[in-house]
Amino acid sequence: MKLTKPLKNAITEHARDEYPKECCGLIVRNMTKIDYIRMDNISPDPVGGFEIDPAEYAKIESAFDICAIVHSHPDGSAEPSEIDRVQMSLHDIDWVICGFGRHACGEEYAEIKRHKPKAYQAPLIGREYHHSVQDCYSLVRDYYQRELNIHLPDFPRLDGWWEDAKHEPLYENNFTKAGFAQVHDLQKHDVILCRVGRTEHINHALIYLGDDGQLTSETATPITGTSLILHHPHGRLSVREIYGESWQKRVAMVVRHGHLAKEPLPP
Repeated sequence: MKLTKPLKNAITEHARDEYPKECCGLIVRNMTKIDYIRMDNISPDPVGGFEIDPAEYAKIESAFDICAIVHSHPDGSAEPSEIDRVQMSLHDIDWVICGFGRHACGEEYAEIKRHKPKAYQAPLIGREYHHSVQDCYSLVRDYYQRELNIHLPDFPRLDGWWEDAKHEPLYENNFTKAGFAQVHDLQKHDVILCRVGRTEHINHALIYLGDDGQLTSETATPITGTSLILHHPHGRLSVREIYGESWQKRVAMVVRHGHLAKEPLPP
């Protein structure tokens, strides 16, 4: 597939129409013709990300050969972000990114690049936040897979679910399904479940690293302190820090995976 001038013009026009939100769309092959199809960005934060409705994607896929997934970076470049790289590695399909915006002088710019999917995994420390893709539970899943070779299931979740009193308590229910049980001591690799901010449910997970804070799956700079945790705060980079009094006051429960228990865990 070649990024022809008509394709670039169609993508640029879409990026302009949606600015300052991210636009998204699909480049498809219809017999011998290549077209760009605009898609709705259903992300809860369309300024900072994009999401295509899976049902709408499936409709297009059933009718056409999808050549590439397209989205824009308002006031950004055409290079993939970390979240883009993670998502691209999950799809065996090209991505086309349009960096669109205005210079300080007011002049408009548009840069479009095509990217081949490559295997990529975000680091455990310093990864960007994107709810349900890279959030505190995603960090727990990746940590357990890379550090312990324990594979945890994923579960669907919407940003802000914890503010709804009627919502299912996702952490308690899904950690149980993933093979964890509540314990009353603390050892390395345990998950500390907390309540952060004004919340109706437990809504944050910390991984207890113990006293050295080091990882086996990636190089980590030395960190001063003991009783260290790794976690991914909402909207920020994942970080190691001391498990101090401010965190201990927020703890709702500590859970341990059955594979790490010295004695059988309670059902």
